[in-house]
Amino acid sequence: MSKTKKQLLKIAEELDWNVRDYGDTVEFSKYSDYGQDYDFCINSHNLIDELDSYIMGFDISEEAYKWLDETGHGANGAPYEMIDVYKDMENCKEMMEELLYEWKGE
Repeated sequence: MSKTKKQLLKIAEELDWNVRDYGDTVEFSKYSDYGQDYDFCINSHNLIDELDSYIMGFDISEEAYKWLDETGHGANGAPYEMIDVYKDMENCKEMMEELLYEWKGE
């Protein structure tokens, strides 16, 4: 049986995601293990497929790079060490994978 949008968003909230439903899109935010307020926004018409697609396109290295300054250290609240920024992005991907796993009921 397919879950409704309301059921999926309830599961997200139970996993400590903050959810903002804007109708056509839904924004999710949650603090990572390193303290980053990580957020992403996906189309709400097929949340499971949209999240799966978002995760498949999530490049940990590229995301980590966005948080590094010109000397290779974390900027804008990111951890100071480059390896910790990378680990933080790994954690963000794992949080999204956990959400998808719960949505699918696996």
